[in-house]
Amino acid sequence: MHSLPPVYPRIRNAGFFEEAMRPVLDLVETLGGSREAHEAVAFPLAADSDLVVSFVVDTSARFVTLTREGLLETGLDTQSMYELAIDNMLRLVAPNVRTRDFGCYKALVAGDGFEACMLLLPDLWEQLAQGFEGELVAVVPSRDVVYFTDSRGSFESRGETVTAADALGRMCCAASKVRAAAAADGLSGKVMALTPDGWCVRGTLEAFAPAMEA
Repeated sequence: MHSLPPVYPRIRNAGFFEEAMRPVLDLVETLGGSREAHEAVAFPLAADSDLVVSFVVDTSARFVTLTREGLLETGLDTQSMYELAIDNMLRLVAPNVRTRDFGCYKALVAGDGFEACMLLLPDLWEQLAQGFEGELVAVVPSRDVVYFTDSRGSFESRGETVTAADALGRMCCAASKVRAAAAADGLSGKVMALTPDGWCVRGTLEAFAPAMEA
């Protein structure tokens, strides 16, 4: 098997590879190379999601996106590479994973920009959802920001009771600001829920957020 430096999962917006990789693939094709071989190994995080799961290789100088050709050279299939990447990520960030409480919603903190990739750990989210009255609903506006809340719970914040709908709206407003500030590095505009079958899209940030005051 080809010797491989540490490989990690990376979650990106679905449009990333279309926009960032197209010039490279066009050049490869122009020079007579295989466009397919140089495409990134990637697959959707969830149906109707605007996020895809890919892999990056740590070359010590920089992170390089794993291509189909690169995967073939390792001798691993996609599932084996996925399991390896998850194991590597957990060794790196597991001791640092925690939550930060914003009152009516929380943030998941992992460090090293792996917050979005925490979506790949269903057991973690099942633990976080314990005691929830409804679904655990999450938003991922950037690589290092993940907010989540209870779709049916009510909350006490600064002496006031916040309904589940208001909590979701506040969370989506905060996520919209983070995503806008991240610009080209922003991730998802979708709202997702944890289900027994994995993540499921429930709508968009704009649909759930209350109208912003001028």
